[in-house]
Amino acid sequence: MEQQETVGNDASAGDAARLYDPAWREPDDLEIAELFDQMRSVANTLARRISARSRECMDNDHTAPAGVTQYADWQLAHLRVLRYMQEAVQELAADTAQTAGGMGASYGQMGVAWGISRQAARKKWPQAGDTGEPLPETISIERYGGSAEVSRVPGRSSWTWTGRGCDGTDQQAAQSCDSLWAALTAADAFLREHFVGLGWRDGVDVPFALVVPDRKTCWCADIDD
Repeated sequence: MEQQETVGNDASAGDAARLYDPAWREPDDLEIAELFDQMRSVANTLARRISARSRECMDNDHTAPAGVTQYADWQLAHLRVLRYMQEAVQELAADTAQTAGGMGASYGQMGVAWGISRQAARKKWPQAGDTGEPLPETISIERYGGSAEVSRVPGRSSWTWTGRGCDGTDQQAAQSCDSLWAALTAADAFLREHFVGLGWRDGVDVPFALVVPDRKTCWCADIDD
């Protein structure tokens, strides 16, 4: 295998292992409220797409009435979406903890961030590592619909990575990096560049203003918007 050239770090790389303490400030009430609003918006958008009641309206080329959100079956679709959001949060947390551990954060610090004990953090994220141990030889990350593996070059102090993007593109680092931080940053950039926004259904994502409503056979035919 051809030997890779090592890419030097910039000033940020040298500071990456230095942890700020405290690492964050608590969000204020307004920021938390904004976060909740954004989450509600995301959940409502997907619930409208998977709801059988909303889907029937879409199949008939019109938007479901605003009051559809008050139907029990629509709320069940919304609840299903929230279940997937909960799973997504857990997966994102695991990936974040593993990256934080790989960069030097301890289980105690991760526990404080998540609001649990050090022991609970170790149990929750067993692969995240700890400050008292050497840096792991390999770190796996999953984000933007793809995955990558960052690993130390055997016999050297440099790092390299391989990844598969959301669009199916496979790539490996053309040059090795002289820090774990630089390799993680490069792998993250690759995954971000190859993200593909997944449409919910081909041929239907068109502006509703451009279609002719057909409510004759829909459940909402007798409902006034």
